[in-house]
Amino acid sequence: MEIIAAVLALLCPVFTRMLCPELKLIKPNFQKKDIPSAAGLSFLLPLACYPALWPAIVFGLLGLADDLWGSRTVGGFKGHLKSLLAGKPTTGALKLFGGGLVALTAAWLSFPHEPLRLIVAAGIVALGANTLNLLDLRPGRACFGFALFLLPAALAAPLLFASLWPLAIVLAIEWWADSRAHAMLGDTGSNLLGAFAGILAVQALPFAGQVILLTVLLALNLAAERTSLSGVIEKTPWLRALDRKLGVR
Repeated sequence: MEIIAAVLALLCPVFTRMLCPELKLIKPNFQKKDIPSAAGLSFLLPLACYPALWPAIVFGLLGLADDLWGSRTVGGFKGHLKSLLAGKPTTGALKLFGGGLVALTAAWLSFPHEPLRLIVAAGIVALGANTLNLLDLRPGRACFGFALFLLPAALAAPLLFASLWPLAIVLAIEWWADSRAHAMLGDTGSNLLGAFAGILAVQALPFAGQVILLTVLLALNLAAERTSLSGVIEKTPWLRALDRKLGVR
C-alpha cells in the first residue's frame, strides 16, 4: 500500500490542478491573483491508503463542501451558530456539527470505554482541524502549523511515522505551491491536515500530553473568536518576522 500511496502522492497534485478549474475552484488569493483554491484535494487519495486516517478524509470532504458552496460573510463558531438559529444554515455549521461527530467517532474507536480520554481525543481532532483552518489565511502558515502540530507526536513515537513517508511527498509538493502562492490549500486541505495531525497526536502522546495539547488548541480557538490571529501576528514583532519567512507576503 505504501507504493500505491507514493504513486498517488506524485500524481494527485497534477490531477488536482486539472480538477480545480472544472469544479470552479479557482479563486483570488490575498494578492487578488486567481489560483487553485482547494489544493488539499491532492491529499484525499493518498490518505485513503491508511484506514486509521480515514476520519481526516471526511474532514477534508467537509472542507470541500465549504470551498464549493461556503460564504465568507459568516465566520467563527458564534457566527455559524447564530446563522443556524436564524434559519440560515451554513457549510460552516455543517463542518461544526459534522466534524464534531466524526471526531467523536474517531476517538470512540480508540477509547470506547474511557469517556474522559474520548472527549480529550475528540477535542484534539476537531479543534486541530479548525486551528489549521484559522491559520490558512496567508501562504505557508497552515503547513507550518501542521508541522508544529505534528512535532510532539513525532518526538514521542517516531516509529508511528515510518509507513507514512508517501504522504511527505504530497505534503512537500503542496507546501511549496502554497508558500509560493501558486495554490491555496483551502478548507479541504487545512481541515484535512489538522484532523490528520490530531489523529496522530492522539495515537502517539500520553494522556497528559494530550491534555496539554488540547488546552493550547482550545486557547487558540477561543482567542480567534475575539480577535484576528493575523492581526496578532502583525502586531507581534517576532511572530511577524517568522511569518515573513513562511511564504509570499
